[in-house]
Amino acid sequence: MNENERKILVLRFVVVALIFFALAGIEGILMRLRILNLLTDLFDERHFYSMMTAHPFVGIYGWAYMAVMGAFYFLVPYVMKRDVYSKRAAYASFWLMITGLAIIWTTTFATHYAPLYTLYWPIPVAVELAGWNPAAIFSFGMGVALVLASVLVFFFNMFATIFLPARAEMDGGEKAGAGYVFKELMLTAFNLDKLWAKVKGVPHYTARVFNYPVFVVAVFRGCVDTTLNAFVIGGVGVLLALFGASYLFVGSSPSHSLIDPLVYKNVFWWGLDLIADGNVLIFTAGTWYLLVPLLLNRQLYGEPVVRTVILADLVVSLLVWNHHMLADTPQPLALQIQGQIFTWGELITMGLTMFAVLATIWRARPVKYSAPLKFVLASITGYAVGGLAGIIQANYASNRFFHNTQWVIGIHGHIQLLVGLSLTIFAAIYALFPLLTGKALSERLADAHLLLMGVGGVVMGLAMGLAGTQGMLRRTLYPMGLGIYGPYMSVALIGALMMAAGFAVFLVNVVRAVGLGALVKLFLPHK
Repeated sequence: MNENERKILVLRFVVVALIFFALAGIEGILMRLRILNLLTDLFDERHFYSMMTAHPFVGIYGWAYMAVMGAFYFLVPYVMKRDVYSKRAAYASFWLMITGLAIIWTTTFATHYAPLYTLYWPIPVAVELAGWNPAAIFSFGMGVALVLASVLVFFFNMFATIFLPARAEMDGGEKAGAGYVFKELMLTAFNLDKLWAKVKGVPHYTARVFNYPVFVVAVFRGCVDTTLNAFVIGGVGVLLALFGASYLFVGSSPSHSLIDPLVYKNVFWWGLDLIADGNVLIFTAGTWYLLVPLLLNRQLYGEPVVRTVILADLVVSLLVWNHHMLADTPQPLALQIQGQIFTWGELITMGLTMFAVLATIWRARPVKYSAPLKFVLASITGYAVGGLAGIIQANYASNRFFHNTQWVIGIHGHIQLLVGLSLTIFAAIYALFPLLTGKALSERLADAHLLLMGVGGVVMGLAMGLAGTQGMLRRTLYPMGLGIYGPYMSVALIGALMMAAGFAVFLVNVVRAVGLGALVKLFLPHK
């Protein structure tokens, strides 16, 4: 794949990701209106909950994953000065994601299948209890499996791009194959290269086959989490598909007692939480590690220590899932305590990441604050607000109060995803746009985009969170009226509309720079 083909590939990923972002935003605004008991004639409660089921899949996988995959298909070869390992695998990840999300969205829309994003066991019982069509369970499960298959293909392509072309042979004539990839992964991702150097009796820096940039270390460190997540959540999709198929073709399903609900829930949250640590936190940190030094033409502050921070977060991320289960009384007390302690560890690792980035900016003064750098700083603010809300939730006492309220999904969830993660993605888009298109985006329109989206995201998240402090439940309609929650939800709607306006400004900026025709041509056959 030549450089021009890579640019087309990346732009296709990003354009599709932006379409999914718009779709998720439209769904969010429609749900905000429905919560306010508007549009009741347009869609009923079943439609609302099915839309809520599709919303996080479209937003997280369609927007965040597609954008990250596209950016890394360009950035990793760019930093490593080599080609993407497999063009076919890259496009396979592209089409698998689109197909899987299309199946999920179509299933929920057409059948009102609404297990919500939790997918708790035993969902197939809902065939009898809620009247859901077994075909919907099968279709939804297949869609989930295809989405996570896309992530696995992306993971394979990233590791192969980083490791396999490094050297045709290693010292001693060992061929660069799967064993070589695995050894390099373990040595670098787990920070064991110094120990390996001592075992081999050679200086540390000459022991490495190449000196990996910290951005690349963060990429495949995040891929460790996302791969584990893909196996768990993809496995849930396969499980649902099998149960749905058994209803369709046999007329009954295996006994649900074959799977213990508490064990299932622990495994599910262990896998699902790795999205936050792999995609949201580590991929974000890696993007900061790359963009800020490039924008400022300076080395990342504390770079030798940063890899140790990445290692520490790997350990922490594997042990934090219990903070989702503090309200589950059957959960063993020891695991509940573990969930609290290791969540506090995430505060330390992410805090050190923010410190390294901010210290790099501080030491580079005077600094020209370009659009990408402004978006990075705003995203740090989003993570600080949303992350601190998460730490508050990860306490046994406060979790009893906040667990099933708007606080969780408002201040913690939406501010982290929309102000933290999304603004980081837009920072990468603003930085890469001239490299990919040869055109520059308007800084003035970028400022308007940042102001509207950043402030709107905080306003919406805080309004939802404050409603949660008053006891408003999440994933719940109030058909008899919102009462004291009404003003909070009205302010949340204003925040959502501000974000929509900011996104519209961004689209105007892009079309103004390259033209709508150029975006359409991206998806036409190229010679």
